[in-house]
Amino acid sequence: MNIPFYRAFEDRYRGSRELIQERQQVYVPFLEPLIELYPQSSALDLGCGRGEWLEILAEKGFAPLGVDLDTGMLEACHALGLPVEKGDALQKLKNLPDESQAVVSGFHIAEHIPFYDLKVLIAEALRVLKPAGLLILETPNTENLVVGTQTFYLDPTHEQPIPHLLLSFLTEYSGFGRSKLLRLQESTALAGGGSVDLVSVLHGVSPDYAIVAQKQAGLELVETFDVVFAKDYGLSLVTLAERYDAQLSQRAEQSNAATVKLREHLDNVQDELREQLNNVQDEVRDELDHLKDCLRELNVRLEESLRSSEYWRNRVNENEELIASFRNSTSWRVTKPLRVFVSFIRWMIKNLVRVIKRVMRSLLFRAMRFVLNRPRLQLLLSNKIKSYPKLFGRLKQFALRHVHIQGGPTEAPEDTILTASPRVARIYCDLKLAFERKENR
Repeated sequence: MNIPFYRAFEDRYRGSRELIQERQQVYVPFLEPLIELYPQSSALDLGCGRGEWLEILAEKGFAPLGVDLDTGMLEACHALGLPVEKGDALQKLKNLPDESQAVVSGFHIAEHIPFYDLKVLIAEALRVLKPAGLLILETPNTENLVVGTQTFYLDPTHEQPIPHLLLSFLTEYSGFGRSKLLRLQESTALAGGGSVDLVSVLHGVSPDYAIVAQKQAGLELVETFDVVFAKDYGLSLVTLAERYDAQLSQRAEQSNAATVKLREHLDNVQDELREQLNNVQDEVRDELDHLKDCLRELNVRLEESLRSSEYWRNRVNENEELIASFRNSTSWRVTKPLRVFVSFIRWMIKNLVRVIKRVMRSLLFRAMRFVLNRPRLQLLLSNKIKSYPKLFGRLKQFALRHVHIQGGPTEAPEDTILTASPRVARIYCDLKLAFERKENR
């Protein structure tokens, strides 16, 4: 494999220098007590890469040195003026004198070397560290299921994944006084207690971890590190799985509670519907009973009507038979001429009365014209007849309807209506009489 390829590979999948330096700030609390113990002390970074950690060491007051075999990586360090050497990291470590370094670090180097060399590296780091000095080894966290099954094998230079229990045991077995597991680069939302889903369980565990091992020293030297060694870092698979189970349990409880409430609500609704249905059934039953009573009453009336109609039908038939028998009787035939004569006599009397009325009306008309044309006689008879109001009213009405008076220009205007056609004069007289009756009331 040529060097430019791995430099490009690291730039894509490792992340930018700014991102890596931001992530490495987690180790600064471990450095601060150490720099107070050993100001300007040496620090060795194995597999220094692009030199992000070297810059942090220099800023904190250490005298760092980086070692790497990759020329492309070293060029990036030289461009920044960082102190680096090209060479084998393990060989460089073996050549250092005892207790000459305050810090020995290796970021993502443990997974690149065979396990035997890793054991030697840890033992040599213990030798060259000052009392209370720190060994920092960062590597992919195979506790993250996606890292352990996929992304770890993306780098073809990886030897094998190293579980954190194994690396921690190696530091203890090699003689370090204590070690601390730091799970790294987890999601901020998950670390803050956010919701955990199945994807979070598979992918949300801290993708990297580090073992920070401290060389044995006097109590006064190491007690200043107790705070950072006592702190918990990152998210484990067990933690996320337990949180996921807790959320599932909580959701199950909420679902059960909602189900209970829903069931209670449904029971209440069913009770209400059942009560409403019973009420409706009672109303329908009452209505049906009422309809049945009405039908019975109608049936009774219908039967009575049928009996009545039958009765009257029988009476009609009897009468028809009686009439038919009467018309077929001898007396009916014998009296037919008499009935015809009686009908003729009635007709004659009716016509005679009509003729008499017409003659009497004509005579009365002429007599009234005679009287009306003679004012004195009219005055005399009018005074006499007025003593008989009913007779006077009838004569006046007759006069208004039938008598035509030839008046002069000095006559009352309303009397001139009598010179109109008979139909108009009759209508006028009827209206006048109606107004007179109204005034007399």
